[in-house]
Amino acid sequence: MASTNLFPRFSEVDSKPEAPAGVTLESWSQGFMVGALLIMASITLVNMRRGVLLHKLILLELLLAIPNGFFTFWNPPAWGWYLSSTAVPLISLWTLHNVIAWMKSRGFLNKKARLLYIGSVILVQPYWILEIYANFAFFNGINTTLFPYTRPFEGPCRDPWWIFTTANLFWNIRRRYEFSFLELIKASPRFGILLGSMCLSVVFIILDLLAVTPAIALGVINPYWKLALVFKCLTDTIILDDFKSSLDKLSRHRFAQVLPQDNWKNDMMLMDMVRGKSDATAHVEDILDLESIQPAKQIIREPPRVFSK
Repeated sequence: MASTNLFPRFSEVDSKPEAPAGVTLESWSQGFMVGALLIMASITLVNMRRGVLLHKLILLELLLAIPNGFFTFWNPPAWGWYLSSTAVPLISLWTLHNVIAWMKSRGFLNKKARLLYIGSVILVQPYWILEIYANFAFFNGINTTLFPYTRPFEGPCRDPWWIFTTANLFWNIRRRYEFSFLELIKASPRFGILLGSMCLSVVFIILDLLAVTPAIALGVINPYWKLALVFKCLTDTIILDDFKSSLDKLSRHRFAQVLPQDNWKNDMMLMDMVRGKSDATAHVEDILDLESIQPAKQIIREPPRVFSK
């Protein structure tokens, strides 16, 4: 009976590729990934604040992917062992990235949405355990039939949370804040780079999904996931803090330049309360500034009296 493998292009690639075009593409993509991650890790290290867990997780995220960028230098059998062993921290990175995305976007989510987000990330962990074994068995010639079926599910178990985070950030910028996307980019080029990186990462995620199906026949060499990874990590590095606090700070700075100095602080506190950030009782004394809320006094002149003769 003929083979019914849904992804036949994976059937005989458990050994190291030797075609010049494939080796060149793989070497370039690995060099690009490692170089970009090293630069971003250095920038993160000098900008991170002591004691901030989110910053430490971002640095760890960058370091986890670097070892996987050197397997092209090895020859079999060390090639398969090195590739599979460095895939373990790489797979751990996918979950860590979703946790970081959850930490950065939870300010825009209610309690149920936060629990659903992180709970669904936990639910896909059994797949990643299976993927670690399938990867090791495939690239070491132990079992070459399992990985062709598990690899196409990598994207659906890795990227929906990031796509949601991207869409959620765009939606909240549009609905919660008083500036357009163009005004935001002019006020903060960092946010422009962040939003552009998010869009590029989604593009390469789609290409990666197509590359593990017959739609784009690249074989085992696939540079798209590396490009998507770099732009995902860039969004974490370019702004280390969570999205809501960063946007709120930018909004305060923008209003401070527009409103009078005596009034902008109170107005921004009221805006924070509307967005759900501040507790009303925590700032009641600051908000009830009598000088700023007293009604304006207007002098009304008495009309001239007319005396009849």
